[in-house]
Amino acid sequence: KMKAEDPNFAVGSGQERMAAAVKNLKIKVGVVKRTAKELTSYEKEISTQTEKVEKMKAEDKPFHDIKQQEEVLKEAQTCHADAKRRLDGAAQDLESLLAEEGEALAAEAELLEEAQALVKQYVVD
Repeated sequence: KMKAEDPNFAVGSGQERMAAAVKNLKIKVGVVKRTAKELTSYEKEISTQTEKVEKMKAEDKPFHDIKQQEEVLKEAQTCHADAKRRLDGAAQDLESLLAEEGEALAAEAELLEEAQALVKQYVVD
């Protein structure tokens, strides 16, 4: 690999730009994937907590216990909304990067395809 210290590696060269674009793409793909995974985990938690609260109400558990579990549910819903907002932003950032650096990233076909699939899945028009 060529490094910036190499005299044959011109600053601002196509290679340097491509390397920076690929690094940025890998980071943004990772952010989208990680945030999507986090969102899924909150969805599961909300489902589990909702069932737990309903079961507690059906079993006529103490009010305080039910209230405490409702607070846990509310917190999960808040975290889910935040994760959704962050996922939307990360997917839009990824979409922008693809639009700006598409040519520089052409050599990274597999990563580019993954990024495009993530944008298609998570960017809301």
